[in-house]
Amino acid sequence: MELDQENSDSVQQANKKPVKARTRGRRRSNRQRKPNPNRRSGGERKRRPKVIGPPPVGLNLENCRRVAWERFGIEKLHPEQEAALESLISGQDTLVVLPTGYGKSLIYQILAVLAEGPVITLFPLIALMRDQERSLDEDAVPVVRLDSTLTVKARREALERVRQGGQLVILTTPETLTTADLQNALKGQTPALLCVDEAHCISEWGHDFRPAYLRVGIERNALGRPTVLGLTATATPRVRQDIAERMQMEDPTIIAVPPQRDNLRLAVRNVPGNLKVAAAGKLLRQLRRPGIVYCATTKTVDEVYVALRRARIPAVRYHGRMTKAERTAAQERYTKHGPRIVMVATSAFGMGIDKRDIRYILHLQVPGSIEQYIQEAGRAGRDGRTSHCILLYDESDLDIQRRLNATGQANMGQLYSIGDALSAWADVDRTVAVKDLALSAQVPLTACRALCNQLEKAQLIVRDSQAKIRVLVDTETLAATVDELTRRFATKHREDTRRLSAIADYATSPECRSVFVRKWFGEEDPPKCGQCDRCRPKPPPVKQSATTRDQEKSGKDKTKRRRRRPSRRRGQGNNRPNGEKTADDNNNGNNSSGKNTAAPKRRRRRGGVQRGNVESTNSGVSNVNTNDQD
Repeated sequence: MELDQENSDSVQQANKKPVKARTRGRRRSNRQRKPNPNRRSGGERKRRPKVIGPPPVGLNLENCRRVAWERFGIEKLHPEQEAALESLISGQDTLVVLPTGYGKSLIYQILAVLAEGPVITLFPLIALMRDQERSLDEDAVPVVRLDSTLTVKARREALERVRQGGQLVILTTPETLTTADLQNALKGQTPALLCVDEAHCISEWGHDFRPAYLRVGIERNALGRPTVLGLTATATPRVRQDIAERMQMEDPTIIAVPPQRDNLRLAVRNVPGNLKVAAAGKLLRQLRRPGIVYCATTKTVDEVYVALRRARIPAVRYHGRMTKAERTAAQERYTKHGPRIVMVATSAFGMGIDKRDIRYILHLQVPGSIEQYIQEAGRAGRDGRTSHCILLYDESDLDIQRRLNATGQANMGQLYSIGDALSAWADVDRTVAVKDLALSAQVPLTACRALCNQLEKAQLIVRDSQAKIRVLVDTETLAATVDELTRRFATKHREDTRRLSAIADYATSPECRSVFVRKWFGEEDPPKCGQCDRCRPKPPPVKQSATTRDQEKSGKDKTKRRRRRPSRRRGQGNNRPNGEKTADDNNNGNNSSGKNTAAPKRRRRRGGVQRGNVESTNSGVSNVNTNDQD
């Protein structure tokens, strides 16, 4: 039976199924996921119209709750936040250790709205101050910022606002707090609160010791001993005790919460150094963005960034060797809510970044300490949703951190030599250039500049407009302070070595990741998390006996032999249509009847269509061969 061309085309078009477009990776719905109000962290702002009116009168816990809701949009405070507010309201010095993204800054911000006097808040980084200033401006809280980046006019206006007194948040650094301009502007005023952010910087036992913080306790006495609030995300029991002593806290209230949040999934994967970039690329295709990839060196950042761009994974980078404009542009692009991109950065990125939807933190190399690792990992999942924190571990990465620690350590002998040279110049009441000081102390110029920066942060020296150094203290005080700094730097060097050993133990320990971290921060007998790679390991591969493997191998060999395509023999029928003959047929006299007597070869099916009966056309529509008969 013959089929006409038109009917054949219409039948096949009707039976043709629509082809679905292939998608790479997981399927994603276009519908927006509804926010879960039960997954809100303590610092998350509720989406609602903000109506700002006059604050309530009276400093009590009930008014603090009202301010949190009416001014900052926080429906309910954490119990730890309320405990800290009650302690400060009663005039008690308080040290608060809360995880990253838990709402530590909200404590002093609420008090600033209710208190009658100024609230002074000290920050180690100018970037943190700018973020806080922007946030307080949005919430209509009076605020001024005092740091070295201000113009002369802006600094004069800020100091004039400080002189006026009243409710005001003063954001500054420990170095600026000791300047005569700010001290004069604060004359006759007793601050309602002295808040120290990143308080672990005051302790040489901490992972980020800064000499400038050593004078905070002395400056507190000069301000009339206001109530002190210390804020930090990572502090071991020894660091907490040292903070209280250095800040001269009297019987302080210490509020501490385990640094790891429950929504973070901790994991470690052993990956050799030469395979890490490839392993990271494979992981990033499986994990949901946005995320951060932390590297130990700027060279590694550039390598990973280029590799991700070649793999068509949207990425930006951030490290200290980039220009300020490049770093600002990268940070602004990443913090926007729209693009789901990957940030590849060193540890210089992340502090003060308020991005709540980060879904993973991947450490390509070992960080310098558990404190640093937990602080960086805590930047994921601030919205309360499940997030992943993965460390790619290789023992050789520890050498990178050892070299970085050695580079950042002050040479004790060089520090003593510079101290003696400065004392000699101070005896004759003369200023000295850094180049001349390095020559007098017989110290390399680069090392001399680095050590002078440390002495300047410790308020021992100052540089004038001509970049010459002038000693601010007498020779006895200078010598005593240099001795103290030398001792503290030696202690910091020992602690850096101990912390690096601890992060190696974390990566190789068989116990629960959360249990290890909580024990490090002083918690006794913590429970297992039940969600890390130690608590929920991947099932091991099934081990097969030698007999089973031999049987499977033998079966595969037989299958291969059966599937081997037989060679065509000469003179056999080749399924030529219409009984056509070849030259061999005519010469040999075979098949003289003109018919093909060989049995037709069995056709293989592709897509359910017989190759011998259907021919494809250029239009992509199959035509039935009209020579076939019933």
